[in-house]
Amino acid sequence: MHAFNPLTWFRWMGEFIRCWFLGIPWRDAPKAIPAVILSMVLFTTAFIAFSGGAGWRNRLLDRQLQVSLEREDFPTAEIVIRRQLEADPKNVELIHRFALVREAQSFEEEAKALMRQLMTRRHLPAAKWLLENEIIGKKLTDFSSEELDEVGRVLQLITEREDKNLGAKRMYAEYLIFEQRLSSAIPVVLELAEVEPMRGLQAASLARHLNESEAAEQYASAALERVEEMHKDDPTNSQIAMSIARNQIFLERHSDAIRTLKRSIDVAKTQEERRMLTQALGDAIVAYVTYIEKSPTNTVQERLRVLTMLDAAVKIAPNNPRVVTMVADHVLASLSEDDEQISTVREALISGSPAGIAHFIKGTTALMNEDLAMAELHLEKAAEQMPRSAAILNNLAVALAMKQEPDYEKALQVANAAIDNVPSPTPHFYETRGQILFRMGRFREAISDLERALPAPDLELRAHQMLADCYDKVGDTDLARGHRETAETMTNAEQSPTDVLETKREDAPARD
Repeated sequence: MHAFNPLTWFRWMGEFIRCWFLGIPWRDAPKAIPAVILSMVLFTTAFIAFSGGAGWRNRLLDRQLQVSLEREDFPTAEIVIRRQLEADPKNVELIHRFALVREAQSFEEEAKALMRQLMTRRHLPAAKWLLENEIIGKKLTDFSSEELDEVGRVLQLITEREDKNLGAKRMYAEYLIFEQRLSSAIPVVLELAEVEPMRGLQAASLARHLNESEAAEQYASAALERVEEMHKDDPTNSQIAMSIARNQIFLERHSDAIRTLKRSIDVAKTQEERRMLTQALGDAIVAYVTYIEKSPTNTVQERLRVLTMLDAAVKIAPNNPRVVTMVADHVLASLSEDDEQISTVREALISGSPAGIAHFIKGTTALMNEDLAMAELHLEKAAEQMPRSAAILNNLAVALAMKQEPDYEKALQVANAAIDNVPSPTPHFYETRGQILFRMGRFREAISDLERALPAPDLELRAHQMLADCYDKVGDTDLARGHRETAETMTNAEQSPTDVLETKREDAPARD
């Protein structure tokens, strides 16, 4: 028995190779050259035909594709890409290129389907194509729920992959807010605030909406610090000043906001900037009044303070619609006040207001007192001064329809104008027009307006009563009965037990 020695085996193998090499008939070797060459050609051809790698075949196809695209020969480009896809059908870059070629050939739907297919594989160029062709230029309200989901996926992918794409990031924040995904929107808005400091207030507003008071105050305070630093470098910039004031109002520092705006008005560069800041100052005073009114106290001094502030606001910003509306509301609410100081300030406020709002207040007061002649006079004057004020037009329509010799046609025109002048008319406007149509005997048209008045609690009972009469007139007794029963139920619910008892006593026969 001998041990295995690998050196011996190697020596034997070397001897075999040497003897094999020496045994080759080298004299006849040239005869085999054609066969060798043919074998090499066949091998090369087979490699090229069956290889999907980056060989000269693919380079040739790429060159052909480039030439066809430069010449805008899209049919040839399509053929080339189809050949490439046969070799590599899952190549996302090839699919994307093919989609672009199909789009260029006016096959938009096919291109869109291919881009959506690529989106499932989180392909960034496809997402950017969908953003440009399917999202930009449209409102979020234009999309269905399924399309909105796609919008969210597209914007999220672009935002994640391209951190510096501020346009996509803004749109993503807008989308999240629209979808009420406020918790997800806040981090995106805060990222934007790094380059757009005024965005910090938006994040604070979202946090407050989620009842996250501490976070809201933190975001607003941080934003205020940053814009104040910006204001130091550019103290005459009115936009920065307004941003500071908004942050201060958000933080309930109303006095600071008013002072900020007053200082900015003094250094405003142009008349337009001064006008804008003056309007903002009026808004700041209105916000301060609203804040004061949240207090549970309702003393004469408190109401006097509010009226005094409004008197200042109307002198500063007489054309500010928020100021005008609040002035009218407070004057009308204080008409029953007997306090001499309040009466004095109220009259000063009316006389200091623009002519249109002064007439509106006087006309509405006359309407409440059923002095329809004076109501019509002053409301018409107010409408001449402020022809696009829906509140004025609505009250004027009421006065025209209620006077002794009603002018229903004119009242209807005015009521239509009131509804047309606001983007979202209130139920009160529809109730006014519904009543006018009812009195004109146009019951079918009145029904739709009166039904729109039902959501308003103070109009609901009267609307049910009139709807019952309308449906009776058009012959639908079932719906008429339903509205009448609802009105009766509401009337009974509003009556207290004492009211019911008194009614029964009145209905009982008198005793001798």
